[in-house]
Amino acid sequence: MKKSILITLLLIPFLGFSQATKPIEGFLGIKFGSSRVAVIAALKAKGGTFDKANSDANSVAFNNINLDHRETGGFLVKFINDKAFECDFIFDPGADAKTLEYYYALVNDITDIYGPTTVSKATFKEPYSDKDSDMDKIVAIQSAEADYTTIWQSDNKNTISVNITEKLAVVLQYQDAGLVEIAVKNQKAKEKSDY
Repeated sequence: MKKSILITLLLIPFLGFSQATKPIEGFLGIKFGSSRVAVIAALKAKGGTFDKANSDANSVAFNNINLDHRETGGFLVKFINDKAFECDFIFDPGADAKTLEYYYALVNDITDIYGPTTVSKATFKEPYSDKDSDMDKIVAIQSAEADYTTIWQSDNKNTISVNITEKLAVVLQYQDAGLVEIAVKNQKAKEKSDY
């Protein structure tokens, strides 16, 4: 009896953790598949400013969008057949030396919400390695000699990814798997018809 109670008590933290994860169904409370008009209205209600100059028929850009306490340097939602399928948050860590710290802090915050990552990797080309100093790693990223990527995938195949660009921006991307597949097929068909 004591043994079964002890086992139950040991399992409670793990059971609680698995219940804290959630499926990837959208971004900022906006569901994937929402129309352009609905997305614009929702983002304006969150205090965002529509960026007409950087928007087009298949995407909308916004300024003044924050993710929790993080201010974005850019924010873009992409559409296929008037359905939101991708959202990109672009963050500027402020200083080159802060890039890796910012990346890992964002990864930790998302892990707290969505659970363990599906993929988390830092790959390097010679002469760089994961044993280098952070500043050497930054130089490697800027030279396209290193890649930092973390991905979460939910049961519905939707994904969240975080990576660092060569310009040292930290990009957070949410994608709907089914709608991305349609967007890729449409792009391939368009490219084929251009020939």
